[in-house]
Amino acid sequence: MVSQLLIGMTVNFGLHFSFILLISRSMLPDVVDNFRLQNPHRKGHETIFYSSYVFFTKMSAGIGLGISAAGLEFTGYKAGICRQSDDVILTLKILIGAVPAILILVGLFILLFYPITEESRKETKLALELLELETDFPAKGSIPGPKHGYLGSLH
Repeated sequence: MVSQLLIGMTVNFGLHFSFILLISRSMLPDVVDNFRLQNPHRKGHETIFYSSYVFFTKMSAGIGLGISAAGLEFTGYKAGICRQSDDVILTLKILIGAVPAILILVGLFILLFYPITEESRKETKLALELLELETDFPAKGSIPGPKHGYLGSLH
């Protein structure tokens, strides 16, 4: 009975945790595309977005671990012993249950104001495709050339 419950909880946790990781990573390309559409003449900005995402993800994990370690140290956690004080148990329950739940609710509230919808994402994709066509095929009267098929204008 306990092992089935443990397996069920583990599968449930894995599905929810993977959802959280995948949602943020799948939103990032949409944000980059939206920025690219708003700033069509800037190049190479994708690396800034992706490196900032990785940096802030690692920084938040480090801050979270530091706060957890400090909280456990403050309540008297002793490494290597099986029985911990009631304060340590309460701190662990708060750090594992209440704090993540509150942060997820705050994140979901912020997500309500996320400006990119499925419709706007499709519009952005279409606009970027049109922008690519304009870049690949410049104004009428251009001379075919090696890079994009044109060397420049005849005028």
